[in-house]
Amino acid sequence: MNLSQRIKIDTNNISDNHLKVKLEQNINTLEFLTMNIDLKEVYQNFNADYGVLVGRVIANGGIGIPNAKIGVFIPLSDDDINDDQIANIYPYKTPKDKNKEGKRYNLLPRVGKINPTTGVSSPKQPFGSFPTKEEILVNENQLNIYKKYYKYTTVTNNSGDYMIFGVPVGNQTIHLSVDITDIGDYSMTPAAMVTNLGYSANLFTDNNSKIKSSTDLNDLPHIETQEINVDIIPFWGDSENFEIGITQQNFRIRSVLNNVFYIFGSVFTDGDGSMWGADFGGGTLIRQMFRAVDDANKTVGIYSKRIGKITEKIYYYPNTVTDDEIDSDAIDPRKKMLVLDPSEYSIYKRDGDFVFIINCNRGRVITDDFGNQMPVDDNSTSGIFTKFRGFMTLEITPEDIPMDFSGRIGDPDSYVTPIRYKLKFPQFATNYQTFSKNENLPYTQNWRKQHYTFEAGKFYSLAKFHGTTSNNDNDDYEQTNVNPQTNNNAFLGRTFINRMDQYDPFWNVGVIVTSSYGSYNNDDYQFPYNNTDSNGNNVFVANWLNLAVYLPQVGYLRKEYSQVYYVRTTDNFHIQTANSNAETANNYYPNDNIQEIAAGELNTKWFARSDLHWTDFIEVPITDIKAMKSVTYKGFKDNIVGLSLNGSYRNGQRIPTNNSWPSAIPIAGDYSNTYYFYKGWGEANCIDFLFNLGIVN
Repeated sequence: MNLSQRIKIDTNNISDNHLKVKLEQNINTLEFLTMNIDLKEVYQNFNADYGVLVGRVIANGGIGIPNAKIGVFIPLSDDDINDDQIANIYPYKTPKDKNKEGKRYNLLPRVGKINPTTGVSSPKQPFGSFPTKEEILVNENQLNIYKKYYKYTTVTNNSGDYMIFGVPVGNQTIHLSVDITDIGDYSMTPAAMVTNLGYSANLFTDNNSKIKSSTDLNDLPHIETQEINVDIIPFWGDSENFEIGITQQNFRIRSVLNNVFYIFGSVFTDGDGSMWGADFGGGTLIRQMFRAVDDANKTVGIYSKRIGKITEKIYYYPNTVTDDEIDSDAIDPRKKMLVLDPSEYSIYKRDGDFVFIINCNRGRVITDDFGNQMPVDDNSTSGIFTKFRGFMTLEITPEDIPMDFSGRIGDPDSYVTPIRYKLKFPQFATNYQTFSKNENLPYTQNWRKQHYTFEAGKFYSLAKFHGTTSNNDNDDYEQTNVNPQTNNNAFLGRTFINRMDQYDPFWNVGVIVTSSYGSYNNDDYQFPYNNTDSNGNNVFVANWLNLAVYLPQVGYLRKEYSQVYYVRTTDNFHIQTANSNAETANNYYPNDNIQEIAAGELNTKWFARSDLHWTDFIEVPITDIKAMKSVTYKGFKDNIVGLSLNGSYRNGQRIPTNNSWPSAIPIAGDYSNTYYFYKGWGEANCIDFLFNLGIVN
């Protein structure tokens, strides 16, 4: 039987502390924090002339910091002062002395090392002077210096704990080196240090994505060094009473850390002059709202799309609203949610791509004695936040990508202008349960409440179900005189939803043709496909697209006559009706309104209906990001040769467990188990953007 005895360590005690413990002779293991000593290995050496130094490196009053470097500083000996081969490499008589590069004594790596599991370099920007293992092995002087001067050196584990065995007894200088951009799950990015921690932007370069180089470690905002004098007592000091001595020394770093998470992705829309809603002869008919504007081949092709900068709003629950209150479903987001001010998170945008770095604001934890994350009150002054609960709205405004064109349908006096989808992430609803103008129905409140729980240190992107509606029917009476609650899933009477057969793409709102023909070079844009149209061209329709989001431009009929009878758009925005209130109802979502989204923010204009246009956040592990970087194509499927992904992506079969999703896809569509990805249109590439910013390397 392996009998053990645990020693209590007070991690809040920063002054050196001698712990003396009487052991029974049948004890095999001595435990403290997350470390242990096998006493079988040391029993033989009574009255030891060495000590054991243990402790934890702490931030935020209670979080153990991994990958901190701890060592006993050993000054350059008199024997080596005149040995240039030694003194040139190790000139340190005191920890304040500097080497020939102008760097003071430190234990930080001189070069980064690639983690073979994650493919990530640690650190991303090395500023230290500690030699690599390869340098030590091939250079005799480096090896001798390592054995003599770095003999008592270690690194904290995932809980921030360390142990150095065999430290010479007596007064010793214990050194700490820590790089807060290289501390595992708590690592800060340069951007987050500016926006989320308040560091001066003058300390950074490349749009706050890199740290300004300096040989003076005191000038580097992410590096901290400390020295503490510690009296090391003997480990074995009493051979009669079997009393042992442990020397404890904790460190508290000065930096206040914030946990962050990342949202990234790419967005594109239809081209200039392209929309759904075109005159096709035969009078003013509803079906013409579903027709691609000529040149229709251009409108439906991926090559005609365009990109610009996106506009986002991030809504969240503050930690004054508890998880239990949110989960009880009794919370009204209009009263309890807030909008995250853009000054409170890091924003990176270029045409088509975006990255947001956001602070966690709830789920505060500390590191307990056993190295576990232990919840504490969110109002505590100790610990670090680990979660964030909220949703995001996303659009490309007409100011960012203008839509300065119009058309007509049938009657010469008709006037059709484009409107562009806006989306909430996440959103979903079953048939006919989309959000609506009628606040007495529960569907709008359900839409507001749908949100996502983000976790610290993780990367998230976007997924959208690529829903389509098709209609080529001349019978307007059958289109509008139906009960939407009982007919056709609350769409117009002759509308086909998510049509997967070989249908004419010119009448299928939102379909994307991906293969080239004639002068239409769609192949150049490498968009994935899952079906073919009636002409045999590859198309993408009725499945989830991961990483990139398409925001179609749909025609809005501002003035109409004849049979259309108040129907103003296709039914991709809301349920079109033909009753006595149709004029008011059908004009509601195409125009500015006073409907509240959440947090006091008004106007649901142009928001696409939630029972067709499902959206979600997807978690993308950093290993997947690196794997996707290696894929040469912009668009791809998960089953390409050599690609193995572990993220929680969306397809026609996966039903997430969060938020009570009713099914994998809405209404109908592609039920395949294939995952589709698109990095971005044209010059956009959301995966490369992460690398360009230095967020991933």
